[in-house]
Amino acid sequence: MNLAIVNSTQSQLLQQLRDVHVPDSVSWWPLAIGWWVIIGLVALIALLLLIRALIKKHHYRYVRFAVVELKELQHNHDPRWLAKSQHIMRRLSLCYVDQTKICSLSQSEWIYFLKATRGEALSDSTLDAFVDLPYKPDSATSQLDKPLIMNEIIRWAESLPEQVRGYEEQKELVHV
Repeated sequence: MNLAIVNSTQSQLLQQLRDVHVPDSVSWWPLAIGWWVIIGLVALIALLLLIRALIKKHHYRYVRFAVVELKELQHNHDPRWLAKSQHIMRRLSLCYVDQTKICSLSQSEWIYFLKATRGEALSDSTLDAFVDLPYKPDSATSQLDKPLIMNEIIRWAESLPEQVRGYEEQKELVHV
């Protein structure tokens, strides 16, 4: 009898149980706050990198124009190519250094400026070609290695904005 009561009680209890059900799947939306923070940081870093690239591109616009002119001059057969390249170099320098400093430079001071901003671009032989350039006849440039000198001038033009920063800092230290 006890066994029959226990069996009937167990069967009543078993009938009250429900089937096992699977919980609802977890949705990926809305995102947790941590993901929003990560997305915001990634977007902010991307925006800052984009702004930096645009500023750099804007800052180097004069270099791009000068390099185009220098490359055109490199392929011309103009006997005054060295004087014209120096003219382009001076114009480019006006864009990155105070105009009063560049405009008032004598030829020897200009050579000093080139030495100070040359980095790895200009060799001593190229600087020697500029030394007495205003007094040389047009035919004097025919003895020079035009492709080598023009490549060095183009490299100098491309590195000028960075070199000017060092030149300006050096000048400030001298005046302090």
